[in-house]
Amino acid sequence: MTATADIPGSPASVEPPPRRRRAWVPIAIVSVLLVAVVVVGALDVTVLAPHSSTPSSSGSVTVVDDAGRSVTVSGVPTRIVVLGPSVMDILFRLGLRSDVVGVDGGPASAGGVLDDYTPGQVANWSLGNLPVITWNPTLDVEEVLALNPDLVVAGSGFSLSQLETLQATDGIPCLYLNPPTLSGIEYDVSILGAVTRTNASAQALNEQMEASMVTDEDMVANISYVPSVLLTYYPDAEGYWSFGPGSFGNDLVLDAGATSITANDTAATDAEVSGSYVLAANPTAIIVGVGFGLTVQNYSQSPDWSSFGAVQAGHVFALNAVYLSEPDPTMVFELQTFITILHPELSGGSPL
Repeated sequence: MTATADIPGSPASVEPPPRRRRAWVPIAIVSVLLVAVVVVGALDVTVLAPHSSTPSSSGSVTVVDDAGRSVTVSGVPTRIVVLGPSVMDILFRLGLRSDVVGVDGGPASAGGVLDDYTPGQVANWSLGNLPVITWNPTLDVEEVLALNPDLVVAGSGFSLSQLETLQATDGIPCLYLNPPTLSGIEYDVSILGAVTRTNASAQALNEQMEASMVTDEDMVANISYVPSVLLTYYPDAEGYWSFGPGSFGNDLVLDAGATSITANDTAATDAEVSGSYVLAANPTAIIVGVGFGLTVQNYSQSPDWSSFGAVQAGHVFALNAVYLSEPDPTMVFELQTFITILHPELSGGSPL
């Protein structure tokens, strides 16, 4: 791909879409639409990961979160406030659901917990009866304090300054987990395992993810055709929100044996690409995130959609947007869904 300056309609510098735009469709590809769109004890702990942690003699653990902040957690937290589905995914897999005392969401009029979690997540993680902490437009700190937490863990989309104020003013350790890449998910598992003293479970989970990635690598090891892809999780009147280099979105496409049209474009990070940009790049396939009221129809109303070669060829695939926007173990384990979509030849079909 050429540099952004060489492509008409470079990424726009505008405000990002709402973080809650996620989806609820089955994991497997479930239907074909009219335009051939597929829906598819207090011991000291040291974290041996890309960053470092510093144990203290008092039994506390100090870790460095994804914002580069040193956060110290004393003792074993048993009252955890979760802000973000990606955080809940990790804690649930570490066997810590019973320690979660509240989750983020919207007011009752906006669906409560369903404002930020899919029905499947609410059911699978038993979130229906938990107190809901409203966060938009700002985090309701009083709702957090009312739950008397000893740890707050927030994912992407939450105000880092609010977390820092909560920690400084009220003495509650607050972790910010927003891994930029797939490998960063493993690091976040490690530091959550450290502060909750579930190191063995964290190590086992990381080993499962690594084994899954090895399987993925084997699947695409001998492919002869590498499709180009637009991976987008939100459309609007200006274009399509995507992922730049050094992002988990770019990792998803690369590890699925394909190449993203924004793989070398730093301007595409935290910005959207225009219709003319996509036309110039001419991706073989388009993968879109759907759910929370967002459908393929929304994308079809954005610029130049009907002119895209991938649309005309029926190479548009709709996925549960949790696989595109929530960097957690589920994203890693669902990478095989991307491979299946982008490489039908692996199951006897023709290449895209």
